Parts: sequence; C-alpha cells; structure tokens
Amino acid sequence: MGKIQILPESIVGKIAAGEVVERPASVVKELIENSIDAGANSISVYIKNFGIAEIKVIDDGEGIASEDVLLAFQRHATSKIKDDRDLIRISSLGFRGEALYSIARVSKIKIITQHITENTGTEAYFVAGTLKWQKPAVTKGTTIQITDLFFNTPVRRKFLKSSYTEKAHIIETFQNYCVAYPEISFSLFIDEEEILNIPRADTIYERVLQIFGSEIVETLKFKTISKDYYKIELFIGEKPKEKYKKLQLIFVNRRPVREQSIVSTIYKAFKLNYPQFLIFITVPPQDVDFNVHPAKKEVRFRNCQKIHQLIFKMAEFQYKSSMVAEETVQWQADSSYLEQISVFSADSAEFEFLNLGDSIVVVKQPQGVIFLDYHAAHERVNFEKILNKMKEKIAKLVFPVIVNLSSDDYVLIKENLQMLQELGIEAHDFGKNSIIIRAVPEIIQYADIAGIIESIAVTIKEEIDKPDFIEIKRKIAATIACHSSLRANDRINCFEIKALLQELKKTSDPDHCPHGRPIKKFFSINEIKKWFSR
Repeated sequence: MGKIQILPESIVGKIAAGEVVERPASVVKELIENSIDAGANSISVYIKNFGIAEIKVIDDGEGIASEDVLLAFQRHATSKIKDDRDLIRISSLGFRGEALYSIARVSKIKIITQHITENTGTEAYFVAGTLKWQKPAVTKGTTIQITDLFFNTPVRRKFLKSSYTEKAHIIETFQNYCVAYPEISFSLFIDEEEILNIPRADTIYERVLQIFGSEIVETLKFKTISKDYYKIELFIGEKPKEKYKKLQLIFVNRRPVREQSIVSTIYKAFKLNYPQFLIFITVPPQDVDFNVHPAKKEVRFRNCQKIHQLIFKMAEFQYKSSMVAEETVQWQADSSYLEQISVFSADSAEFEFLNLGDSIVVVKQPQGVIFLDYHAAHERVNFEKILNKMKEKIAKLVFPVIVNLSSDDYVLIKENLQMLQELGIEAHDFGKNSIIIRAVPEIIQYADIAGIIESIAVTIKEEIDKPDFIEIKRKIAATIACHSSLRANDRINCFEIKALLQELKKTSDPDHCPHGRPIKKFFSINEIKKWFSR
C-alpha cells in the first residue's frame, strides 16, 4: 500500500496559517493591508492581551459584497488578480488570497461588512475556519474581530515571545503602514489605552514628524532622485553613538520590506557609522516581485543595480561641494595639549600625566607609565556605585522631568516601572507616550535623564525575552553609568585622575569597564627600553 496521501483540509489550513500568521502582528499586518486595499480613509486597531485575546480592525473602506463574504474566507480567493499576467504587475498590497483563510483557521473570527453599493451588509462568525452563523447587518466599511488566536495550535501560542515583545511587533507593524500612507488616519488601542492616534497628513514629511517627533526629524535630511520611472525618496541622518537607536525603514511601492542589499548600499554610499533612514522606493510594478515570501516581507528587483546606482548618486550630491576644492590640512600644536605637557613635566611631583585626547591619558608611575581610558574607568566606578548603592542616595528632583518616548518604548517602560524603582528611579506613567521622573540616584541627577530612559528602553528591549532579570539590571546600571561618566571632551586635572585611580582600585574589576572593554594598560620602564633596543 502506498504511503503518500492527500492531507485533509484541516491540516492544510494549519500549514497555510503557519506560513502567513507567525504572530499577532502578522494578523494586524494582513488586516491593515486589506483595509488599505479597500480604499479606507480611516483605520482603527484594537488589541487585547497582546493580540491573543482580541484583535479588532475597523475601517471605512468600500466593504465586501454580501455574495463575496463567505468566498473571501476560502483559500486563494482574491479580487486582486485575474490571471498570470497580473502576477507580474501587482499594485495592491494583498493578492495571494490566503490571509483571511489562514487567520480563520487558527482563531475565532467575526466579520461585519457592507459594500457601499448595497443597502444591507453581512455579519458572519467562523471558528477554526468553519462558518457557525451568518445574518444580515447594517454598517459602514468593515469590522473584523479575531479572538482566541492560536486556540487550536497551542504549540504556536507557546512559542510566542513576552507580552512586550509581541506588543512591540504590533506597534512596529502599525507604524510602518502609518508612515507609508499619510493620507489615511490611523488609531491604535492596546488594552483599552490609546497608544497612537495619527490624523491624516498631506505629505510623508508630516507623517514622519507625527510618528517619530521633531527630535528625530531634525537629525534627518531629505533627498530625492528619479530616473526612468524609478524614484527614490530618502530621509537620512546620523545620531551620536550614545543616543543611537536604530531607525532603518525600507518601503518599496509603499510596502514595508526587508532588503539587506539596500541597507548595505546606504552604509557604503553615505559613509555613516550610525545611520538613521527611511527610504521610499517607487518602481514600475513589473520590475519588482513581491511573490517571494508568504508574508510578502521580501522582494526581488528586476534591476537592483539601478536602485543601488541611484542611491550612490544621491550620496555624490551630498559630498560634491566638498570634492570641488582640495583642502590642505596643516599640522598645528594644540594649546590644550601643550598645557597638559607642562602638567606632565612640572605641575605635581607626586602625580604627573599627559592627555592624549579622546579620553586617553598617560599617567607616570614609579616603575613605568599607565595608559588610562578615564571614561571607561569612571564608568566602572559609577557602575558599581549605582549597582550597589543605587537606593541609598536618592535625589528628589526639584523640577520633575517629563520624558516623551516612542510608542513601543512607552509601552516597554510602563510595563517595567517596578524595575526602574529598584534602580532608584522614581518614574510614573504620564500618559500620551510620556513618563514623569520625580527622583533618581544622586549620582545621575545632573545627567541627561531623558537620554538615560531611552537607553534603558533599548537595553530592556534587547534582553526582555531572557529570564535573567538580574543581568538585565546589571546592563541597565551599565547604561546609567555610561551616561553619568566623564566624556572624551571633558577636561580633567591631575587631582581628579588620582582620585579616580584610587576609586578604581576599590572596584571588583579595575581592569574592565561594565561592557567588558579594557580600562588601562601598564608599560614598565624595562619594557619601554626594549622598544629602543636598550
């Protein structure tokens, strides 16, 4: 007897759902795309229990005709393509006809919809893809409510990440479509709290400003270039390493995608160490293939080289002015260095040093010299003070600091306020993507508190799925220490360095900063003599 058999529809459905519905954010993505394709001017998304309990999407699009409602939940049922020629000129977001079918197979789903040409709409309820009931309804647009996601695939539910991680994916997915479609108003509610409310905008610039705020937008420059029906619009900038939070978004024909070759080209063309960018690429539909990945996250270009060339051309325009004339750089003695040289030779017989710049000093010792990174040394000292005594000396802020955060960082920080309390930071929810800081460890009361909170959010985000919260707190303490420590351009005298070295000796690891980098290097007189063959 043969071994090969046709799989039953119930298993086929779950396999299809596994390809399309990876996590709650996948459902949000598919439903938002359907709403956009339906010509919606307004889209609202409601989430409960990070999407497991409920995902509801309401739009004011054209709706679904009564005779098409049940058909829409069949596999490969779509209104977007008619024949194979349409596959090579896709202009809609959805086209595979698998989204509703796949979602319905792993959830309980209710749809209420009415087509704009009909007087009566339809309300229907499905469980695991099976129709349970259907009745007439009167509404505008479409409302789809998914409940009990993955109720019949417990393994998939088990492998979901933490509630914050899943919420963060939902917020990221939601924001991406907000950016790409400024002409649509969007709102997002999570556990009955408004997370984002984005009114319609006239331009992409206005929409980027609405979502990411003026602080980020002011660091970005806008560039555009077009040739042979190819058009690229680019917002690009660079933030200092200590404030770096990756913002790198790629949109192809208004669809958010992942394309590493585009990222690499931007790095190479603009020569930035910590670039932030949003790039909008518009190409003829027949020159791009979205039918690569079931969730349409990846693309293939017919002429990828042309896109890379246009990006390099944009970068050329940026640097053209500096390429016109050669600059002759003459060496000059830095007077501040001369001051430090005099310190090295005569200021203190007991303690002498030379500042080499970039937070590196050479300290004279009886048996040789120490090359010291005073920023790293100060980090180690502050790290252990913060970690061991963070709750002993708390400074109440005379003027509380209100910190405005991105939507995903706000959700993250709000869920981890207790962890901040354990670090000596008294923080409270202030609403509208803001928190208020009323007290901090004394050691950081004059530091950039908003920057510290943003960095803490990045640290928690990187570690949130790991169970070792003690290690997370160590990393947060290291982040705070970095912000509160001496910088490369801070002036430092011999007495401060002497005190710093004494404090460093008391730490548990005087040779490494909290991030594991070396702090100092000693060279003996005999070792130095060997350099000169003596």
